[in-house]
Amino acid sequence: MSQTDKRAVNTIHAILMDRFPLAFPQDYDAIRPLKVGILADVIARMPGFDPVLLRRALANHTRRDGYLLALLHGRGDRRYDLDGQPVGIVTPEERAEALKRLEASAKRGQDKAERVRVHREHEEQRRQQREREQRHREAKAARKAEYERQQQEIAARKAALLAQGIVPESRAERKRRLAREAAARSKGQPRAEVPAVFERRSTSPPPKPATRPPAAAGRISQQAPVRAAAER
Repeated sequence: MSQTDKRAVNTIHAILMDRFPLAFPQDYDAIRPLKVGILADVIARMPGFDPVLLRRALANHTRRDGYLLALLHGRGDRRYDLDGQPVGIVTPEERAEALKRLEASAKRGQDKAERVRVHREHEEQRRQQREREQRHREAKAARKAEYERQQQEIAARKAALLAQGIVPESRAERKRRLAREAAARSKGQPRAEVPAVFERRSTSPPPKPATRPPAAAGRISQQAPVRAAAER
């Protein structure tokens, strides 16, 4: 049944409760068993309405759990017509059928409740998963922004040093220097003084290494004190 048909049936049911309040009471606990064949009476007294909608509205009423409970536990065994007059009785077979229908309705209600519970659990799991993914995206975006900020700071420092004539040590140079230091430590050599990470540019030529004095000059310098002592 489409939503339009459901709305039409509910409208007809509301009209039945308004026109025949003794047969279709608004109070759920006041529902009573209806006369067998009451559909013909409803159609006869409501000629301007669609018989199909009237039948659906009546079926909607008699399938309610409240109506089935009225068949099982109603006062006496009487059935009633549209005007609330007793007409006919509820047989034991009809009570047994009503009990079966009520148990089936309760089972459907339990199944529906279980489906709703499972659906809510799945929805909660999906919500938590969406939240985890959102936090992951936010953390990733924050890491990316921090990395870009650090790169900008590094670039600014390099630009400032270059403006002062200082050449920053490249990553490759630093790796080579660290490798040389590690090799020297493994051989037991003392750690050599390493140049600063940044070295200043210079246009002047490097100083020449000191030359070793001639051997003769060394001997003369050693004999001079001996001759001076002999003369004294």
